[in-house]
Amino acid sequence: MIDRVHRESGGNPWFVRESVLALVQGGAVRSPDPDARRGAILSRVFQRDRAGRDLARVLATLGRTRDTTAIDTPGTLEAVAQVAGLDARAGERALVGLVRDGVLVYTGDGYAFAHPLVAEALYDDLNAGERRRLHARIAELLQRQGLNGARRVLEWATHLAEGGPPADALAAMLRAAELTRWTAPLSAAHWYGRAAEVADSVPDAAGRRGDLLARQSLCYWKGSRPALALNSGQRALAVLPPGRRHTRTAYTVVGAAHAMGWYDVGLTIAAQQIPRADDPTALVAQRALLLAELGRPLGDHVARAWDGLPGCPPEDRIITAGCLALRALIDGDWAEAQRAVDDLLGFAAALPPGARLAALESAAHVMSTGGLRTRSAALLEQAEQIHRGLGWHDIAGQNVRVTAVVRRLAGEWDRALTGIRAGAGPLAEAGLLENHGLLRNIELDILLDQGRYEEAAAVLDDPPPDCATQTGLRHTFRARLALGLGDRAAARAWVDRALATGIADVAHRALTVQVLIHAAARDREGGKLAATRLDERSATGTPRARMAADLAMGWAFEDTDRAGAALDRARADGLPFEEARARLVLGTIGDHAQLSRAHNAFNALGAIPWRERAAMLMREAGLAPAGALTPAERRVIELVAGGLSNPQIADELHYSRKTVEVYLTRVYAKTGFKSRVELALAVERGEL
Repeated sequence: MIDRVHRESGGNPWFVRESVLALVQGGAVRSPDPDARRGAILSRVFQRDRAGRDLARVLATLGRTRDTTAIDTPGTLEAVAQVAGLDARAGERALVGLVRDGVLVYTGDGYAFAHPLVAEALYDDLNAGERRRLHARIAELLQRQGLNGARRVLEWATHLAEGGPPADALAAMLRAAELTRWTAPLSAAHWYGRAAEVADSVPDAAGRRGDLLARQSLCYWKGSRPALALNSGQRALAVLPPGRRHTRTAYTVVGAAHAMGWYDVGLTIAAQQIPRADDPTALVAQRALLLAELGRPLGDHVARAWDGLPGCPPEDRIITAGCLALRALIDGDWAEAQRAVDDLLGFAAALPPGARLAALESAAHVMSTGGLRTRSAALLEQAEQIHRGLGWHDIAGQNVRVTAVVRRLAGEWDRALTGIRAGAGPLAEAGLLENHGLLRNIELDILLDQGRYEEAAAVLDDPPPDCATQTGLRHTFRARLALGLGDRAAARAWVDRALATGIADVAHRALTVQVLIHAAARDREGGKLAATRLDERSATGTPRARMAADLAMGWAFEDTDRAGAALDRARADGLPFEEARARLVLGTIGDHAQLSRAHNAFNALGAIPWRERAAMLMREAGLAPAGALTPAERRVIELVAGGLSNPQIADELHYSRKTVEVYLTRVYAKTGFKSRVELALAVERGEL
């Protein structure tokens, strides 16, 4: 009880005393003090000063929208006193009394209530009529002073909404909503909702309720609050007549259901609204994406969406192209995904900033999922530039997810994990379970490659939304976990379950794990069958899937061309993990010098299982991992990388030239490098 009193009082001794007196009066605690009685904040403080109480009530009401320290500015006290029905001298005496009684304290630049609960008690003590009158007077005062700047307009609108006539209140709410809809969509959603509550009571606004709820739904969606967007949107659809606003609200509602992982709800709403839409293209595309994620037959939805894309309204085109791109990703059709992204970006260039931002984040989502780091990072940067101007972004959590993928691709694994763990909680709290599940998949990807199996198992215990795509992806991660723990039979079983989903993108990942299972067993014949199957299935797939096929074929068939192609693409796009894997394959099939480079790259990433595999292969090839180099050998390598000749190294280290030559011979034998140039390049790239 003491802890709670202290916490709620903020340590304010005046409020502590009142709380204790209330507890004694209520019989909660005993007291030897015979004079203890229930603490009544208002009567105790204001029993001597009615004017002070009236002024304090105005300040408490004004404090709903501003810091009451503003009463210290010239002229403000007189204006506030006037609202309280006091003249200037009475207002000044009341202020002095409030300070004397400890209700207000001087903060150094003005006055504030000694404790927020005092202001709450004052405001709660007002009856409904008194509140409306005070809010109306404050709104009049603010209007007389001038509505300069957004903050003043919002403050005025708040008071007018609480105390003004319905027509005036509605106009103020709409002004506040329009002022904030681009920069603070959640604030705008609040104002549209308030406006919808009073619209039917204003004759000129009769019938506007549906439109206002639709606007509220869109603002909630932009503010990444899908459950609220779904609720407002469904209420709007129930009263909106057919037309543009109805259709836009319909696909906002479907998008919200999708983001929440309510796939069947989204499908049902889309099916209901397609016949009522003025242009059904976006809804048809959304339905195609949902069916693809659930692993169900698509019918003619994709063809209908592509046919309708060129002629659909501008805002619908962004939704349509984005859904078509994601659907193509799931079905393993990279050419179609690129085609949709090209349309998305090309058309978005002429749209308002908010629509352009959504298009860029959607395109970055597709590119990062496809495994293209450089392109994804460039799109994110463009989105960030718009975000700086708008003040909001990350619709449905796309930005945080794409950022994590880009960091994972760039080898910034610790930074990626930090961002994932900071972003996962807010996504879950907001109900954005679709992207929350995908974000945790990136976390799993890193944890498993780092050999952090207990942490990965804990993440896997948190199930994703229920659809074939999300479930199939988790099956592949369970297969990788089983493989890491040495249970190849369990790994094979999980791969089979992943393949059974029938999702192309899942199949690419599952077959990649199947190749790794054969590699762990050193079963090259079985590996050939799995690699060939992966190569065939990924022929039209993403660059990530093609990279996996090249590495699999390189290892299984000892194909240096395929492995070399994977290495070139990884280096060109700045993908250190994929580069290290390509070097590992090349080292496995004969180019032993690549093994030390792979070993050092895996070590830098913290990819412990991969590093240990590289170390084992190095030992089998008669090489020593970089960690086996002696300090003297490392010093010789540093001097070689610095461009010194053997005689110069001998002088620097006070060795004979023969000793330097012996050290270099040992270094070449341990690392697999064959020349001074290769050593210098390896140091420059961080491989030694």
